Amino acid sequence: MKERLVSHAYGTDDASLPSPPAVTDIRHTLREQSRNASANAEPRPGPTVPAAVRRWKLWLLTVCGIYPTIVLLGLATNPVLGDLYLPVRLAVLVPAAAAAMVWQINPRLQRHFGAWLTR
Repeated sequence: MKERLVSHAYGTDDASLPSPPAVTDIRHTLREQSRNASANAEPRPGPTVPAAVRRWKLWLLTVCGIYPTIVLLGLATNPVLGDLYLPVRLAVLVPAAAAAMVWQINPRLQRHFGAWLTR
């Protein structure tokens, strides 16, 4: 019995308990204010969805970026790594080239050719 009185006093949405008139009026007023505010509000531009990047263009841009990177790294490290077997040299060159591509070259290429990538 006490639970029923307490829940009735706080205006719960229990279907078996009637809501007090004051709570119902406040809820109705808040709903009306919300509807009026959204109806009179200026439309806000929604988040823009980036245009889809053409995969073949991204591939071409990556090839154009990675080829000179690998050639230059190969030439720069040839005096030091020239005596090592090819797989060992590649084990050094590939992580360095990937790091350069991810953090330096690709962001610059995509910034420069961004409009072309999505056409």
